[in-house]
Amino acid sequence: MKTILAIVSAGLLMTATTPVIAQDTESTGKPGLAASARIGTLGYGAEIDYPLNASWNLRLQFNSFNYDDDFNESDIDYRGELDLSTVGALVDFRPFDGTFKLTGGFFSNKNKLSADATSAADKIFDIGGSRFSGTANDPLKLAASVDLGKSSAGYLGFGWGNSYETGITFNFEIGALLSGSATANLSASGTAYSVDQPQLQFNVQGNSAAAIQFREELGIEQANLQEDLDDFEIYPVVALGLGYRF
Repeated sequence: MKTILAIVSAGLLMTATTPVIAQDTESTGKPGLAASARIGTLGYGAEIDYPLNASWNLRLQFNSFNYDDDFNESDIDYRGELDLSTVGALVDFRPFDGTFKLTGGFFSNKNKLSADATSAADKIFDIGGSRFSGTANDPLKLAASVDLGKSSAGYLGFGWGNSYETGITFNFEIGALLSGSATANLSASGTAYSVDQPQLQFNVQGNSAAAIQFREELGIEQANLQEDLDDFEIYPVVALGLGYRF
């Protein structure tokens, strides 16, 4: 879905505007634990890592980001919120004992998108194959939620960084969070009426024939949203990290 993917890519735009800080390549002692700050498409993050040797090291990573924006989907104006939250356990392998690394691991994945829209007789919503509006006293409200993949996800990536030296560390990473298909849910509340029958008002959660028809149309709209999301199975990861190894 173009609008959702545009919101999801907000984190990527952040990295494009982040200045690159030169790294200290001199080793000043025996390598130990490192702590670093990160920024990228998973949001703002913090990380600790431990080098096993010049070829292998382990990392524990935390990421979070929140972003609000307005977008239009199926001619409905939504107020949306992107909430990114991941925790990862990663292993780096340096095949040449240098700065280049290959990474694999797993993340807990709580990335999600929520959105809502309201019609109080001034807006018409195209839902399924029909057009509806809400009343002034009890507006029609739509609520959409999208889980951006499964609750746990594998990760594969590669990058560069002076991870094994004591002192300032700098890392750049590109990868893919194998999150699986996103899952959409669409619900409604309030009092509505069909534009074709404005005199017939109904509670969208009621048992009237009009309410039942409305929920059928809402089900079609949710199915269309889910179809748009079915191909969104991989979350792209681009990140910069700056820290210090003790």
